[in-house]
Amino acid sequence: MHKKICRVAVAHDWLVAYAGAEVVLENILRLFEQLDLFCIVKDSKNPIFKCDSITNVYSSSLQKIPFIKKNYKFFASLMPAEIEKFDLKKYDLVISSSWAFCHGLERKATTTKHLAYVHTPMRWAWDMEKEYLSREHFVKFAQPLVRMQIRKLREWDMIAGQRPDKIIANSRFVKDRIKKYWARDSEVIYPPVEVTKEGNYESHGAFVSICRLVTYKRVDLIIRAFNKLPEKNLIIIGSGPELARLRMMAKKNIMLIGRVTDQKKFDILRGAKGFIQASKEDFGISSVEAQACGIPVIAFGEGGALETVIDTQSNDNPTGVFFRKQSEDELIKKIIEFSKLKFNRADCVKNAKKFSVENFRDKMLNQIDNLTS
Repeated sequence: MHKKICRVAVAHDWLVAYAGAEVVLENILRLFEQLDLFCIVKDSKNPIFKCDSITNVYSSSLQKIPFIKKNYKFFASLMPAEIEKFDLKKYDLVISSSWAFCHGLERKATTTKHLAYVHTPMRWAWDMEKEYLSREHFVKFAQPLVRMQIRKLREWDMIAGQRPDKIIANSRFVKDRIKKYWARDSEVIYPPVEVTKEGNYESHGAFVSICRLVTYKRVDLIIRAFNKLPEKNLIIIGSGPELARLRMMAKKNIMLIGRVTDQKKFDILRGAKGFIQASKEDFGISSVEAQACGIPVIAFGEGGALETVIDTQSNDNPTGVFFRKQSEDELIKKIIEFSKLKFNRADCVKNAKKFSVENFRDKMLNQIDNLTS
């Protein structure tokens, strides 16, 4: 825990869910005895607010909009201005936890230092615009307006990327994206992976997928693959706007169980045959959590997975396999191949230790000391 810096603020884009980015945020909050927390929109029931180091919580004026917690994404074009309104002049250090807007904070005082932990430069504004437009099903006449808003967000994002004094990327993959889109150098500090102690788990032998149930996570692809593999079972952990649709798709060998406690999640992981990740992740905390439980991974072979999973083709101590095309046939082929292989649980656990909470805290504190000394 850092004690030297008196006045600290931490900013996070929005706090309406608790997923990988919020795990990172929670570990950032634990670095300090007390701090103020800023976000664009919040759900007061979010577990993050149980953190003892939070003194005050500030949200933007968008918080006043009715039903904003469910509809915040429709107000993206207003968020840059809201971020820039936060008054930060009294703080010695500001840490932003950003995958969208918070890296664009205005310091308001020359003595304030800004350290940005970047989960990714906003995907929908840069390399996923076409996918975003098709996925969100905007009516045809609205698409030119949406494209114009995305273009303006890109212009703002490039300017905002110049504001932090120091940038931390959550993977080498994200480091390359920061260089490409913001022309900034960054240091890599992998997100922390914390696993609860072993409970009373059983070896159920099903495959497991854990993620927020939104379209880009491609859980639909996993379900379609397992629909064609009725002899293999799948457990999907997570909640989100896609839950009802995915439940309607799934056959009897697939269980969608919603959100569970951390202990329950890790107990289910420890009893699994394997873990499946079908999306292109900037890092992918859940796949590392699976390995920390001794469970090998089937992952889409792009993005952060290339840094967190050791493929059978590249090492004698593998922790998983990659599929290279996001198609159900390709995934089915890999599931069948995976089922014939033998993995060492100890190899999986050893690989996951590279992403420990202790490593994250030590490296973050070192960056904070370098920036503020």
